[in-house]
Amino acid sequence: MKHYLTIIILVVILLVAGCSKYNRPPLVQVEGTVQYKGEPLEKGTLVFDITGSTTGNAEIVNGQIVNPTTFSSGDGIPVGNAKIAVYATKEKVKPPSRKTDSKYPEGHPGNTTNSSMSATISLIPEKYNNPQTSGFTCTLEKGKINTIHLELE
Repeated sequence: MKHYLTIIILVVILLVAGCSKYNRPPLVQVEGTVQYKGEPLEKGTLVFDITGSTTGNAEIVNGQIVNPTTFSSGDGIPVGNAKIAVYATKEKVKPPSRKTDSKYPEGHPGNTTNSSMSATISLIPEKYNNPQTSGFTCTLEKGKINTIHLELE
């Protein structure tokens, strides 16, 4: 899943680098809330997969949708029909490293007991990590602030 998020971020960066300011789609502001099991989702990211346009994203902070971004921080999300993915992860607690008979020294990538290896775990069901399976859609309209409310179960 961490690789999926990395790929999405790289695609967004490549799209931003390849688009001139004059070919950009119209952008709108997005606000609203995200709840998981009836409680505000503390921290996360939304990815807006816009039909026929550039992908945008927004942050989730204490259940609030903030900083909708496509090309530069806070510029908004492209207008159109969107499928939405939700990400909320945290670092997995790593057990203390153990001494083994590895032929590689500690810290070397070949040492599978490397204590510096990190992993993340999803705080929400993984179906929400994909805009095709999350079940969340919206139509973002030009000329207004678009408000959405997402309820994750």
